[in-house]
Amino acid sequence: MKKYIFILTVCFVAVSGMAQTSQRLTSVRNAYRGDDKIVKQQVVFHDPGSSGRGLFWDFSMLQPINEEYSLKYFISDSTHMTRLCGMEHNTRYYYRQQQDSLWAVGFENSTTMMEYTVPELRLKFPYAYGDTLFSFFTGTGEYCHRIPLKVKGYTRTIADAEGDLLLPQRETVKKALRIHTLRQYTETGKDSIEMTLDTYSWYATGIRYPVFESVKTTVSKILKKQSEYEAASRKDTTVFTTSFYYPPELQTSQVQTDSIPVDKTNALQGIAAVFTEAQLMPNPVTDNLTINYKLTRAAQVWFTVHNNIGIPLCQTAPQNMSEGYNITTINMGGLLTGVYSLYVHVDDMVMKLNVVKQ
Repeated sequence: MKKYIFILTVCFVAVSGMAQTSQRLTSVRNAYRGDDKIVKQQVVFHDPGSSGRGLFWDFSMLQPINEEYSLKYFISDSTHMTRLCGMEHNTRYYYRQQQDSLWAVGFENSTTMMEYTVPELRLKFPYAYGDTLFSFFTGTGEYCHRIPLKVKGYTRTIADAEGDLLLPQRETVKKALRIHTLRQYTETGKDSIEMTLDTYSWYATGIRYPVFESVKTTVSKILKKQSEYEAASRKDTTVFTTSFYYPPELQTSQVQTDSIPVDKTNALQGIAAVFTEAQLMPNPVTDNLTINYKLTRAAQVWFTVHNNIGIPLCQTAPQNMSEGYNITTINMGGLLTGVYSLYVHVDDMVMKLNVVKQ
């Protein structure tokens, strides 16, 4: 962890000076973005402690387990831009982010696929100390592509604590907000299992994702009654605990922006080698935005316009475009004045440009 010392010191000095009042999470500052990559460090489990205000957490001494535990968010299907994917530990978690709410809608990995028939509400913005959410969810899926699975449960989310954080190398975060998410569910397949997932996430002002997180998973088993007069009992067993430290300087964007990548021989790379000579006319735009561009080869092309928190507002249909000069028009007349992100999709590559709406 020593390789992050200097940057962290600079970052959290700024945070400490900013966060003198109670913090709240907002869609502008804390919504997931489809071009973000976070490298978090898995460390030995740290007990979250009690709830309340004016608390102090000392996370300065962390024992690392895995310092390169990556998490990235992206649009897995560009024809469904409201569906966001978070890729972590070989599992894809799917979310729907609309207006002020973040919904979990399913997940999949090499053995399990689950789609929520009733989605799970994860967050609702703005969110401040004392706020509480409660959501039921259900889902259906498959295990090993042959065993049907069903899941049902509830999620309770509460901003239950506020206080100061002491992170590695004595960096202090003032007025950190802790979000406690309790997720209890029953999964039914060949066997039935009841599980509880306890997650505590600490947020610092000015940083989009948590700076620290503690996770505990518990399995519950209903014990057999010894007689018909005995009440049923249950046994809870903790099967997994861990914590994660999120160095803020490793929360970066993956999407290519207006800069054009070149290699050491000055040859264009990636999407910039295919999508060239782009002109946005007019920019600023009032009604119709015309995109003139040249393709160096035939490709499938489409465009999406997003607001400043990444929510897609309009989209063109994917089209197979020929090599050479092409034109696409997008109607932006119904959008409010402001700066928007124009995502250029060429096959499986993405580029981001900025458009001003006046």
